[in-house]
Amino acid sequence: MMFWVVVCKESGMTEKSDVTEAFGKSGCGIPDSGPALEAMAKITSAALNVPCVFVSVAVGDNSVQAAAGFSEAETKTCRRLVLPELVRAGIVQAGDVKTAKRKGVQNIASALKSVRALLMAPVADEHGETIGVIAAFDTKPRRFSGSDRSALADSAVTVRGLADLQRAAVLHQAAEAELKDAMEALPDGFVLYDNNDRLVHCNQRYREIYKESGDLRVPGVKFSDLIRAGVERGQYADAVGNEEEWIAQRIHDHRNPGKPLEQQLPGDRWLRIQERRTTTGGLVGFRIDITELKRQERELSRLAWTDSLTGVLNRHRFLELAETQLAHAQRHFRDVSLLMLDLDNFKSINDCHGHAAGDHVLRSICKCWQSQLRGHDLIGRLGGEEFCVLLPDTKGGDALVVAERLRKTTEQQTLDYEGKPIRVSVSVGTAMYETIADTITSVIKRADQCLYTAKSAGRNRVEANIGGNRKKTTA
Repeated sequence: MMFWVVVCKESGMTEKSDVTEAFGKSGCGIPDSGPALEAMAKITSAALNVPCVFVSVAVGDNSVQAAAGFSEAETKTCRRLVLPELVRAGIVQAGDVKTAKRKGVQNIASALKSVRALLMAPVADEHGETIGVIAAFDTKPRRFSGSDRSALADSAVTVRGLADLQRAAVLHQAAEAELKDAMEALPDGFVLYDNNDRLVHCNQRYREIYKESGDLRVPGVKFSDLIRAGVERGQYADAVGNEEEWIAQRIHDHRNPGKPLEQQLPGDRWLRIQERRTTTGGLVGFRIDITELKRQERELSRLAWTDSLTGVLNRHRFLELAETQLAHAQRHFRDVSLLMLDLDNFKSINDCHGHAAGDHVLRSICKCWQSQLRGHDLIGRLGGEEFCVLLPDTKGGDALVVAERLRKTTEQQTLDYEGKPIRVSVSVGTAMYETIADTITSVIKRADQCLYTAKSAGRNRVEANIGGNRKKTTA
């Protein structure tokens, strides 16, 4: 299976040699979206059992395409014909292009001689505007089923998510570039030291940044004295607990300027420090406030780690942290228990009240569960309506108590959505870390077996595995 990835400008469709050129210089920190689109093309090809898939999505002024099963020339043809057709028509399906009446489909069939059937879905942004397309092509006539259309629509949603992440990364990089521009155009905090490391001049902004020792920043004072005074006045958060080591490292970095440094100040303020030697042996330094950039970085990290709907940990992050917790328990001979939770008959909520109501239920129940757990307990969404809770320092019997509390609390909830009450219940399976050979996968497997038993026994109950023995509670 061959893949082609092309990046072009929306205006003029100028091709680039690789994806990174479309978003800036190589190594700028913005992820390459090409491999992700390649993966989506491959997944969609396998899911729909078609030999050819074309994916295109716009990110800002740039458009990225990936194709599976097409030559480079055919990929260019798709870029020219497929996206305009989707903008006008929405979802397009043709079981046999040779008998299709739509002019756009006829044009595609004429240009792509090997194509006999096609199914195309638009990729829409949060405002419903078409920003791309994902299209599946078969070399023989076929009838695309409802599940095929649903699978392609799911792929379109995933492509949109990739575009959103790319756009967020571009915005994040633009914010950092703006800070760098400001450093050059506006000095922010500015300071000049002579070749004896004594302060020659600093502006008012510099004194405001280091307000804890601003009164000491006067001409003639030595840098080492300023640093020591700042540490004594609690100015540097990183120095707490290792003051002398921190002072020595900071003086060394100051006397040997090179790469920019990041420095934390009280109040969760962050600076980027850039220092350069002058031709006379002095040192000029700039202090740029990057507090907002740091907050954006933390927010991007949070988004990468959490489930976007419920706010709990996503599957990857939960398993990662759970594995760390289990390893800690094994090293220190501590107890760890795990709960598998699955909302009962959740499909009926979506069917009766709509998916928006289902989303409301998931968000509300997760908040309810979080209020019943400790701050260091982990809760993650493994998929759909299935969740997992890790309870550090918790024996099997105590985990059973927690599980029953979550079950009962869930049962007692009456969730209102658009004036209609919705009642929910949950089935729970529990297991605990038992042997040194245990992995998070094996513990989850035992808890999942208990969950299956709870479901089979009538739902709305807890099934526990404690030391190899089964124990259950019911509603």
